[in-house]
Amino acid sequence: MTRKVSLIELIMILMLVGLVLVFIFGMQQMKIDKEKETIAQQKFESTIPVFDRIIKAMEDYRKQDEFGDYPITLDEIGSFPNPDFKFDYSYDDKIITAVSTKEFGKEGVEVKYSLNNSVYEVVDPSPKEKPTVKDDWLP
Repeated sequence: MTRKVSLIELIMILMLVGLVLVFIFGMQQMKIDKEKETIAQQKFESTIPVFDRIIKAMEDYRKQDEFGDYPITLDEIGSFPNPDFKFDYSYDDKIITAVSTKEFGKEGVEVKYSLNNSVYEVVDPSPKEKPTVKDDWLP
């Protein structure tokens, strides 16, 4: 004896299949996003020692300067190559800035360190776009 499937039963089956597919694809996307975030965090954490060297070199320069001032440019204390971030320094504001490059995964993310206040700040022009630097990654 055969039983006919009603339209409502068919719709219910399709809804269940759809829910399962949405859940599976959502979980896969979350896994991919988590992997990208982990890679970005590792790249940023490899940049922190460079920040520390720059800050130490700035403070050493200031101690040796006859006026007790920081250098005018970053070039005065050395070069600090990093594939993921390009470092810059603003003498007027006393701020060291690391700007992300393509190798980081997204260009234009700025991590700023204020020599006057000893505070880090993240400036991301498009924070919803991945990857980005999270505040809890900062030292």
